Amino acid sequence: MATEATNQLAGLVALARRHNADGRRVILENVADLFLSPEERLSERESALMTDILHKLVHDVEMTVRRNLSERLANLEDAPHELIVVLANDEIAVAEPILLRSGVLHDADLIQIVKDRTQEHMIQVARREALNEGVTDALIDKGEEDVIEALLVNKDASISRQALSYVVERSKRVDRFQEPLVAREDLPPDLAHKMFWWVSAALRDHILQNYSLDSVTIDELLQDTAQSMIEDVEPLRPGHTVAEELVRNLANRGELTTEFIMITLRDGEIRLFMAALAEQSRLDFDTTQRIVLDPGGEPLAVLCRAVGMNRKQFTTAFLMSRAPQGNVLGVTVSQESSQLFDSLTEHSAMAALQFWREDQGFQRAHTAIAGAELKKVA
Repeated sequence: MATEATNQLAGLVALARRHNADGRRVILENVADLFLSPEERLSERESALMTDILHKLVHDVEMTVRRNLSERLANLEDAPHELIVVLANDEIAVAEPILLRSGVLHDADLIQIVKDRTQEHMIQVARREALNEGVTDALIDKGEEDVIEALLVNKDASISRQALSYVVERSKRVDRFQEPLVAREDLPPDLAHKMFWWVSAALRDHILQNYSLDSVTIDELLQDTAQSMIEDVEPLRPGHTVAEELVRNLANRGELTTEFIMITLRDGEIRLFMAALAEQSRLDFDTTQRIVLDPGGEPLAVLCRAVGMNRKQFTTAFLMSRAPQGNVLGVTVSQESSQLFDSLTEHSAMAALQFWREDQGFQRAHTAIAGAELKKVA
């Protein structure tokens, strides 16, 4: 190390022995200058000595000085790890640059900060680039809504499926999670379609347009659906109604047509209508019931498109299912559901249905609610 720098360091060590606030500030600033100097390379012993001085003095100087030091060290790849951890655990005004930018912090350091420090510290951690799943799991485990929202909008953060599934469930009650969730490229399609039932019309459309199966898989599903229409009818299982048994027999004979489904609706046979839709789409009856009664109409638009109905038939289905006695005055089809019907293909609608078939948890959760709603309508 150069003689000038060596002498400067020796002078700072001597100054450190004095008990003076201004002296401590001068020491901190000058030691930082020495450490950050690109012109001089410190020996291992000198570097350790400066780190020790900085560590001992950092809490004894005013916040402005600590903040300045934090800003200067945040982008330094070989900054002393122990000092970086101290600054990261300081008040948020000091810690922010380190939490956002320092690559010296290890995942274990970040996880400990998440566990021990304030919500403001957690938010800055959530905004870091290239977060690993261990850190994001710790952030989500804390359950703070502001923290989770900051994490969701961070496209560089890696979030485990388990953590995403947890946040998806919470999005039923926390609306502000919904938009950043469906905007994430790593959100699994099945979780996106699970959210379909409680998000806005605009987000429903986004889910249907951006989270679908590949065309080969959809073709296989369509063939499977067609094959199911000509299979032998299964024996009536416990819980099947007469309406469900009737439509299964009609399907077995190849007589379950769209025209028949529309006739049942015009005759006010709402349960038979839903049973027929369930059979034709291969959805659970409870799920079909929820789709038909959904206030927005977007799920019904998907279902009608998937079973081959045209725009007029969808409109009729929407109106008549809400007024089974034929009194449709005052009932209107939402613009969102109409636009959604026009934008969907049978392939994409069938893909959505496949996700709904697999969502057994949704079906069970809404059975009681759907049954109560049906009693009100019938």
